Amino acid sequence: NQKAVVQATASVIPFLIIIMVVLGIGAFVYYKYTKRFVSLVENRDFGSSNITNNQAQTKAETIYNAMKGFGNGFEIVKTNIAGLNYNGFVKVYNAFGNRQGVIPFSDKMNMVEWFSDQFDDEELNQLRFLVPNMF
Repeated sequence: NQKAVVQATASVIPFLIIIMVVLGIGAFVYYKYTKRFVSLVENRDFGSSNITNNQAQTKAETIYNAMKGFGNGFEIVKTNIAGLNYNGFVKVYNAFGNRQGVIPFSDKMNMVEWFSDQFDDEELNQLRFLVPNMF
C-alpha cells in the first residue's frame, strides 16, 4: 500500500517539475515582452525635429540626471523640454529609452513614466503645456 503511494508520488514529481519550468519560462518571456521599450515614430505631418540626435541624447541624459538625484529636478526638466516641437520630443523620448530607477531592483521606466512618478499634477500640466498632445 505504501509502496503504491510512493510510486504514484514519484511518477507525479517529474510532471510537476516540467510544469513549473514551463510556467517560469512563460512568466519570464511575458515580463520581458511587456517591459520592453517601444520607441515612438516621428510624424512627418508635424514637421521635422527642431533638434539633432546628439542634442536629444544630451537632453535625455540631463533630464534623467535631474530626476534621479535629490528632489525631482522639475525646473531642469522643464527647461530641457521647453521649445521642443512634436518630433523633437519624440527624439528626446527615444534617446531616454527605459532607465532604471534609483531604488535597487525597481522597474525600468520610459521618460513619460518617470515624469508621472516624479511630478505632481500641477507640474505635469506645466510640462504638457510646453509640449501639447505628447503625454
